[in-house]
Amino acid sequence: MTEPVRRILAVDFGDARTGLAATDWTGTITVPLPRIDSRDQAFVIKAITEVVQERDTEVVVLGMPLSQDGNKGPRAIATAAFQQRLQQALRCPVHAMDESHSTDEAHEMLKAGGMKAAKRKQWSDSVAALVILQRYREQLRRKA
Repeated sequence: MTEPVRRILAVDFGDARTGLAATDWTGTITVPLPRIDSRDQAFVIKAITEVVQERDTEVVVLGMPLSQDGNKGPRAIATAAFQQRLQQALRCPVHAMDESHSTDEAHEMLKAGGMKAAKRKQWSDSVAALVILQRYREQLRRKA
C-alpha cells in the first residue's frame, strides 16, 4: 500500500494575482499562503518553485477555470499552458482541479469570518486556492 499524499500546494493562477494554499507537513491542516502579485509567468513559476522546495511539496494542484458545461474556454486554455510550463519546472506532479466558484466561496468564507472588504480582496485569491485544495483532498478521500 502506498503512503497517502500529505504535502500539497494549491495554486489559483490569475493574470495579475496568484493565490496559494498548502497543507502542513502532516497533511492534516490547510492554510492560505501569501499570494504572488505578478503578471510575469516566469516570475510566478519561480516563486511557486521556491514554495514547493521550501515546503517539501509532493503534489501541486492547479485550479482549472472550466466553463459551466465542463469545457475549456480561453482562460482554461491559458491555464493549461501555464500548467505545462509549471510541470516542466517542478519535480512533483501538477494536477488540475475544477475551480468553479472557488473565488465566490472564498469571499463568502472571508465575509462570514467578519473580514472587511479591503482585507478580503487581499486574501481572496489564497482562500480560493484553499477551496481548490479542500476539493482535491475530498476527491482523494473518495478514491481511497
